[in-house]
This record gives sequence, C-alpha cells and structure tokens, in this order.
Amino acid sequence: MKNADRMTRDRKRVEETITRLKPEIVVDLCRRAGSRAEKDASPQGPRSRNSISDPTLSAVVRRMSERTVADPIFDSVRDIARLLDEMARMSIKLDDLVRYVLTGKEQERAKQTAECKVCQRVVYCTPSDRLRSGMCQACYVASRRAKAQ
Repeated sequence: MKNADRMTRDRKRVEETITRLKPEIVVDLCRRAGSRAEKDASPQGPRSRNSISDPTLSAVVRRMSERTVADPIFDSVRDIARLLDEMARMSIKLDDLVRYVLTGKEQERAKQTAECKVCQRVVYCTPSDRLRSGMCQACYVASRRAKAQ
C-alpha cells in the first residue's frame, strides 16, 4: 500500500468516526456518566447502640479500604474525552505541518535574491520588497515618474 493510499484511508477513518460523534451524542454521554458509581450499603452493617459516630473517619476508611465499583460507562466516557483531547492537539499539529509543507515553496521563493539592474541593490524578492521589471522599488518608481514627464 502506498503512503498516499494509507494517508487517505486514515483520514477517511478519522472523518467517519468524528462525523458519528455529534454534539448531541457527546452531551448524552456526559449526562450518562456524570459521576462514578458508588456502593450503596456500608460494609460494616448496622451500628451497635453505644458506638461512636465519626463520619469523617468513616469516610476516610471507606475510601481507603473499598475498591471502586466497576463503572464501564464512566471509564469509557473518560477515555473518549481523553482521546478527543489528544485528537484536538494532534489536529493542531497536523494543521501546522500541512501549512508548512504547502507554504514551503513560497518560503523557498522568498529566500531568493536578485540585484537591481539600475542601482545594483540586493532585492530579496519578498512581497514587500519585490523585483519589478528587474529594478528595486525606488528605481521602478523613479523610472515611471521619468516616463510620465
């Protein structure tokens, strides 16, 4: 498979995936996975009559001792958000690279220099300092004034 074919196939695959992920679907996914599922009942069972209630300590112990409840929807939405973030960063990088490749010819042309045939000044052939009829901007304007008189 040629490189161009592979790049075209990959671009189509990404485009198809992104077009299926509409904003309404993203909102629905975030709504369904708003928070991670938690256990409903406490593992200790009912409390005895003369026990001391320390809700902070109980919460810390519960957090440290219990495993998190398996919540595949929450984990999947978290992974989708992470992948979309990576794709956004990669698309910015891709855009920069494509812009660099496409404007490389213009940059190469901008590096070229020439000399004015009248005053021998170096003209850099950029849009702001371009060569007109083999002359720099000053000599070109002077020759146009001389022709007008």
